[in-house]
Amino acid sequence: MFAFRGSRKTLQANALSVFFVLGFAVFGLVSGCGVDNNPAQPLPKLSPKSSLQTPPSLQSPVQQSTGCAPFSKTERVRVAKIYDGDTLTLSDGRKVRLVGVNTTEMGRDGQPDQPLARRAQQVASTFIRQSDRVELLLDTQRKDHYGRWLGHIYNDAGENLEQHLLQQGLAYHVAIPPNLTLAECLAKAEQQGRDARLGVWSDPSLSPVKAKHIKRGGFQRVQGQVTAVQTGKHWRLELDKNITVMIYSEHQHRFTQAWFERLQGKNIEVQGWVYQSRDEWRIKLETPYGIELL
Repeated sequence: MFAFRGSRKTLQANALSVFFVLGFAVFGLVSGCGVDNNPAQPLPKLSPKSSLQTPPSLQSPVQQSTGCAPFSKTERVRVAKIYDGDTLTLSDGRKVRLVGVNTTEMGRDGQPDQPLARRAQQVASTFIRQSDRVELLLDTQRKDHYGRWLGHIYNDAGENLEQHLLQQGLAYHVAIPPNLTLAECLAKAEQQGRDARLGVWSDPSLSPVKAKHIKRGGFQRVQGQVTAVQTGKHWRLELDKNITVMIYSEHQHRFTQAWFERLQGKNIEVQGWVYQSRDEWRIKLETPYGIELL
């Protein structure tokens, strides 16, 4: 259930540049696209609510297209069941978790549905039912730790189900490495839903949670002031002295330490799954798509 906003584009330009330019010799980039490991190139300032698009030289063919087009060979499949907006089962028994999106949860164990969960399931079902042909495209990491297949779903017109849900405000964009091939395209799709204030972007019960009020785990949009910044093997941001944002060592290459340290005293929003570890609340940040400067 991630969101993508104008200010996050600024953070992406600051911190994701190294991720997008690997393997390219890119010169004369717009301000805000410095390379992480080039200390001679100054880092742009963090400017809230500004808009900075990814330069064309950094875009892949998929990112340049109007849709989240397939980036590799697809497999024709039949869908047997739609669990919710982001999970389905194929006729051969494979359970598929859609890459890049997270919808609100259907009720389980006597609990009610979360807002818009049923609507997301219905829209996904309609997308599948009205398709003459359904195609599955697996991403870099093919299975998650639950044994579910991780993939993208397309119809016979080449339309992407994840993009369809995001544009209607029925899912949040989540960018989970290493499955980032369509991350930029899906982020833009989510922005369309947000700008139109559709679905999750207009429901007051899905508003962000203040960091100082965190009392439970699970996916949340958390807002607070950065009250402490720590670097080391793992980087940590403390929000309102109540929850720690963790950037583990394997994800630090998508950020810069200078960018990270500038967050001291800033008001930010971080989106992800809240959990408890060592008697403290934590939330993991893996890419700059999960953070917004307020």
